[in-house]
Amino acid sequence: MVCDETKAHNPQPFGYPATGDWKASGDWCSIQAPPSDWQLKDCPYSSDAPKTTIKVLTYNLYWWNLFGRKGGADRSAGKLVAWTGGSHGFDVIGFQECDSHHLIMDDARAEGLWGNWHSINGGRALAIAFNQDRWHLISHGSQDVCEDSRESNVYYGKRSVQWVRLLHRQDQKTVFFANHHGPLRVNWGGGCTGSACAMNLMRVIADNALDQDLVVLLGDFNAGAGSSRITELDKRLSRAYTGSIYGGIDHVYTNCARDAKNGENLGRGKGWAGSDHDALTLTLEW
Repeated sequence: MVCDETKAHNPQPFGYPATGDWKASGDWCSIQAPPSDWQLKDCPYSSDAPKTTIKVLTYNLYWWNLFGRKGGADRSAGKLVAWTGGSHGFDVIGFQECDSHHLIMDDARAEGLWGNWHSINGGRALAIAFNQDRWHLISHGSQDVCEDSRESNVYYGKRSVQWVRLLHRQDQKTVFFANHHGPLRVNWGGGCTGSACAMNLMRVIADNALDQDLVVLLGDFNAGAGSSRITELDKRLSRAYTGSIYGGIDHVYTNCARDAKNGENLGRGKGWAGSDHDALTLTLEW
């Protein structure tokens, strides 16, 4: 989609186009499927517009072990956040398994993280942090979208997606950034774990993002390529980068993959111990 003059001045929510086909019927997460060809894979700005850069990070912190048992392992995660942003530095970060967004950001600041950072607790151990020197918070929210399978022996309850809309202070472009930790078991399908989970994610994005926004959805999805969750999401957004741990269950999605570059696996931490997940970063210029 090319951002024409009308759209630029009158942005509208994408809107979720439900059809008559229901997924997870009878469950709290039940949702009508969108048309098979509905997708959000178009960049919101024309290619000749001045470029804006955003560098994002997704990091599952493995909190119960890294912080609960190992005391943070000499600020292992904080060091990774502070030391690996490169010359541009990170703009927005999505944390999963994060019991204290204040603690992880304080660790990162103690290790030299530059910028005026603000972090938001999204509930269900999700958190988003962004650099306020570059970005202004427009709105934010969180909503349950999935649930661990009750047939599994690993059950933690419902899973949500946390989101923020941000305005670039200089370029006046907007970003819809969503952070998700998916249901267990890994690659499980059916009920509130499979394609219904993916559709609920898309519904939250479509209802809250505007058609002028760069969309970024990232996190630990607990699902890899070939699962019903990722197969469904791949139809609707472009998967721009995938990690390798547990067969590749950490992902970064966007509506503007043509301008995605420099995807990088940053490892599990910088201390004597780390997470069980790799931190992933991706730069977008649009």
